[in-house]
Amino acid sequence: MRQGLEGKRSFGGFSPELLPLVFMTLLVILTVYNLFFSSFNVFDVWKMQKSLHSIDKKLEEVKRENAKLENMLELVNKYPEIYTERFIRKYMQLQKKDEKIILFSNDSQ
Repeated sequence: MRQGLEGKRSFGGFSPELLPLVFMTLLVILTVYNLFFSSFNVFDVWKMQKSLHSIDKKLEEVKRENAKLENMLELVNKYPEIYTERFIRKYMQLQKKDEKIILFSNDSQ
């Protein structure tokens, strides 16, 4: 004897109308868990984006500084005698013969 369709569609004690509801509930629970409690939850992603933004700012600053230094290197290679004298005067604090240097104090008392 053949069973009717009602007998084949029975899932233990669940009715066929209840099964989609169980799956949807399970799906919602897993989605909420993944959003708030997993290793890459919403809060961690937000923190990563915030740190990525600050890293991008630092990267742009370093790129600007690098471009500035490349321009300076180009000028030094183009006019080495001017920049050699500038370096000697500024960093080695040397002066030409018979040249006087007056130092001013930064203290405003």
